[in-house]
Amino acid sequence: MEYFIRPMERADLETCGQIEQSAGDPWSLAQLTEELENQQAGGASRLFVAQLPGQPVVGLAAWQLAAGEASLYTLTVSPKARRTGAGSALLRESMEALRGEGAETAFLEVRASNAGAIALYEQAGFVADGRRPRFYQNPTEDAVLMHRAL
Repeated sequence: MEYFIRPMERADLETCGQIEQSAGDPWSLAQLTEELENQQAGGASRLFVAQLPGQPVVGLAAWQLAAGEASLYTLTVSPKARRTGAGSALLRESMEALRGEGAETAFLEVRASNAGAIALYEQAGFVADGRRPRFYQNPTEDAVLMHRAL
């Protein structure tokens, strides 16, 4: 499947909020709205969505871009669209857009038990370089710290 990746728009917020609810530590609709407003005001937030042409949004990625560093805050794909290439496309295309804005390095945290996400990030060139104990709640779990050059 060939996903189209584009910047998030206000009309995407409700769908993205629903997609986020499938995540382990979901972002609220209020958080997504705040990040989108920050992006639209020229701030550090960068939000992207994935969809097939003519279809609803199936995934989102939220980043912060500052001083040449891009930090991935959330990448969530609808359960129905997982393992279809949406996450890979979101990651690849959003990193390319961030690189075009001057990002030199990308950083992220991922649940230590999330083998699927870790594999996705490793396939995209990320390497683990540490752990953050008890970073996640519900349940409490360590985060694996990862980075890659862009």
